[in-house]
Amino acid sequence: MGNTKRRGDPENTLPARYADRHQLYQWSVQVPEFEVTFMDRVYRKHNGRRPLLLREDFCGTGLLASKWVDSHRKRRAIGLDLDTGTLAWGQEHCVAPLGEAASRVELREADVRTVTDPAADVICAYNFSWFLLYPQPSLVDYFRHVLASLAPDGLFFLDCYGGWEAQQQVEEPRLVETPHGMFTYTWDQASYNPIDGTAECFIHFELKGGKRLRKAFSYHWRLYSLAECRDALLAAGFRDCVVYWDVSDDPEVDRYRPATRAESQPGWLAYIVGFA
Repeated sequence: MGNTKRRGDPENTLPARYADRHQLYQWSVQVPEFEVTFMDRVYRKHNGRRPLLLREDFCGTGLLASKWVDSHRKRRAIGLDLDTGTLAWGQEHCVAPLGEAASRVELREADVRTVTDPAADVICAYNFSWFLLYPQPSLVDYFRHVLASLAPDGLFFLDCYGGWEAQQQVEEPRLVETPHGMFTYTWDQASYNPIDGTAECFIHFELKGGKRLRKAFSYHWRLYSLAECRDALLAAGFRDCVVYWDVSDDPEVDRYRPATRAESQPGWLAYIVGFA
């Protein structure tokens, strides 16, 4: 779907030597600078001060945790993940380059359903990673552990996607520009089961010369709705939760604001904030 090349179309120019799935993922999926700014803005609005300690759940390479620490000299971060190899890659490529500030990032090989100390100002679970916890009682249990790891005025940030196209089989290729050339990122929604709400999805990459990384990342998860997420947060004991919806008319500009109603769309991305 949409993969046919036409004369004059942009071509993949990123050399095959950059075929590192973690680096390609960071270039094509992650937006840590935006998310650091977003979390800082929302926390300051509600608490009147700068948040300092972040816990990044399902942290992968710890890119966001590293950017958090790099954004202020007093900030610290804890990252939790179960993938030993990915954590090691992140320690080398994301944490170590911080220099002296690297000592303020701790990547832990641990289950996110762990109560951590000290209590965090902010905990986040991005890139829909929390979809991996299903059925819903498992999600509520995770949220309870998050709440127990937050400071009394702490905030919990998640992202969510949906819309009727999220329940369809579709491949969506997108050209990604990097300092070293361009490559194709493809989001592949391979299946969706309306009985239990689970979906199977893959990420593929293609570089210069036809170098392909098929199924560089694979996901089998529950496609939770915003309503289900909000219900689970409240069931876990959060005193409130707010959906931040993109109200921008420009597809190239994100402007997330609190919302209680929104128009149904073929595809959307939103943030949810839980208040301890």
